[in-house]
Amino acid sequence: MNYRTGKILLITSLLLLPAAFSPARGEEPAFSYTHIHREGSVSTAETGRVETREKSSKKTTHSDISVNLPSSPAAGGLLYPYLAKNGLPGDVHRRRGESDVYGYGVTAAFRNKKGWGLLNREGHEIVPAFWDSMSYEGNGLFQVKKGKKISYITADGRVAFPDREEGPSFYREKGKYGILDDRGNRVTAPLYREVLAPFSEGIAFVQLSDGRKGGIDGSGKLLFTAEFDSVGPYEDGLAEYRRKVNRFNWGTLAGAVLGGLGGSGGGDEMLPPSYDGVKRGYLDRQGRIVVDSRSDEVYPMTEWGTFVKDHGLLGFVNRKGEYIIPPERYDLSGGMLYEEEGLVTLRDKEKGKMGAFRLEDGRQIMDFLYDRITFLGKDRVLYEMGGKTVLSGESGVIRELPSGAVMQPYSEEGLAWLEEGKKIHALDREGKILFTLPEGEAARPFRHGLAPVKSHGLWGLVDIHGQWVKSPLYKDVQMM
Repeated sequence: MNYRTGKILLITSLLLLPAAFSPARGEEPAFSYTHIHREGSVSTAETGRVETREKSSKKTTHSDISVNLPSSPAAGGLLYPYLAKNGLPGDVHRRRGESDVYGYGVTAAFRNKKGWGLLNREGHEIVPAFWDSMSYEGNGLFQVKKGKKISYITADGRVAFPDREEGPSFYREKGKYGILDDRGNRVTAPLYREVLAPFSEGIAFVQLSDGRKGGIDGSGKLLFTAEFDSVGPYEDGLAEYRRKVNRFNWGTLAGAVLGGLGGSGGGDEMLPPSYDGVKRGYLDRQGRIVVDSRSDEVYPMTEWGTFVKDHGLLGFVNRKGEYIIPPERYDLSGGMLYEEEGLVTLRDKEKGKMGAFRLEDGRQIMDFLYDRITFLGKDRVLYEMGGKTVLSGESGVIRELPSGAVMQPYSEEGLAWLEEGKKIHALDREGKILFTLPEGEAARPFRHGLAPVKSHGLWGLVDIHGQWVKSPLYKDVQMM
């Protein structure tokens, strides 16, 4: 049994709890997973943004040409809200990955009126506030922007240059594009009318001189042709393609009103009804359609697969396009995708109640009996049923919480924030309150023993004992 399977079975066992309370009658309360974690680790503000964006193992060669790419989900957020149309559940607990930025002495980014800067492990400023935006690119390198100029710096603020990634790239000559090998030698003459997506996993998308679109390898060999309006690079064997819809679409309108579309930092905006919708689908490495864009709604791809809605029925398909959760009258509003453990909560439209599924095999692990379900990690779950809010673990109920209480998922330190009215408590895995924030207006998850806390409108850092390590001085603080 591998680690993931073992963890899933463990979570499954704790979720198969007896129904200790009767289902609540009457109209269920709206599920709001609280403002605490909606201020996630990818933040966009009126004066700029900061992102933690780890490079993947795939080889994507960037050249000096501009390519038209649809956005893809950002990887930096512990909880990443999708805020445009056709989105995943409002709360998406994404796999954060192991960031190496802490090894370079950086723990957080901060913002004041001058811009963004960096804090070290002790909370001291090591890069002064200056930049309009910054993102961590891996290997101790930060991409920063001031005005229209984009550059790179190290963790101590020195100017740096990123290494050129391996693999083929493109050059432009007389209005057309050709291929270069990783040493800069020409592989092909300038044959292509347009580069639609750069090389990734050995394949790039181009438009040929005769107008056809398709995928090519590093030698210029045409692997397949496909029809789309735009396409992104391959990621783990799949490429997202999009097509325009030149007609009014009620499904798109409903998505725009009710939910959000996965995007890299909000790359897709919520469109007013008078605008045309955008449809997405997915291609495999042979150019075969795995998920068809002609469905009413296709949601952003996750490592487990994606949601597809057609003819009013919602289901979940794996990365091969096979249904894992068969289409039914399900609703994603108020739901939660816990990607790390492969779990999702859905609402049954007929019953008006929440249930939970395992994305590995589509097994339903919690019946549609609950008004609210929140996976917290560390083998913990919060649910609301029969007017009672409960924190549960592998052995059953840990403690009853105040009605309407909300929690963030547990951090690597085994701590979670509990919001009870205007009070914010730090809880351990056994539900014990370790401390209460006396002035806390908002809090974000712990990372490496520190957590951003907002007090009187400004952000600082507290340790696992609730003591200020960095006084609240900043307009924003984001853990890296």
